[in-house]
Amino acid sequence: MGQAASDAVTASRTDTNPSNPDAAWWCKLAARALSTVGAIIALFTGIWVFISATPLCWVGGIMQMLIAILVLLFECPYCCLMVTFVQKVSQFADNRTYWQKALMYTISAIVPICLCAGISTITGNLCLFVAGVFYGLMALGKKADRDSMIMTAAQQDLEMNTNQ
Repeated sequence: MGQAASDAVTASRTDTNPSNPDAAWWCKLAARALSTVGAIIALFTGIWVFISATPLCWVGGIMQMLIAILVLLFECPYCCLMVTFVQKVSQFADNRTYWQKALMYTISAIVPICLCAGISTITGNLCLFVAGVFYGLMALGKKADRDSMIMTAAQQDLEMNTNQ
């Protein structure tokens, strides 16, 4: 149990996917924190949505809770150390690129809102949607330095002047 917990925590701190662009340490930390807090909020609001009276809201609430648990397993594996397969799920999540996480978080946040558009559903899934957008911005990579942007702009001006 102790070794599995240590492995899960270590796996959650490293970015093992070489195809991810370089991102600042605070971006990676902010994305994980935003995803974790969003998943916790989505879990509690999913319970609230499930208590409602309509069958579509039941489905939306269950879906929201399952998505929140999956995001918790992806982003914060040490919250679920009692589950035996956490390390495998964490390694799978760490091997995903930023754009794959962005796509998963944004699309999975929209589906429960389409099923049951209430304030609880929107609040819970908005946090996951914002986390997906943040991962999408990380997938774009770092902004170029000032000199290379000036050089690129100058080349584009030269091309535009020669085409006239």
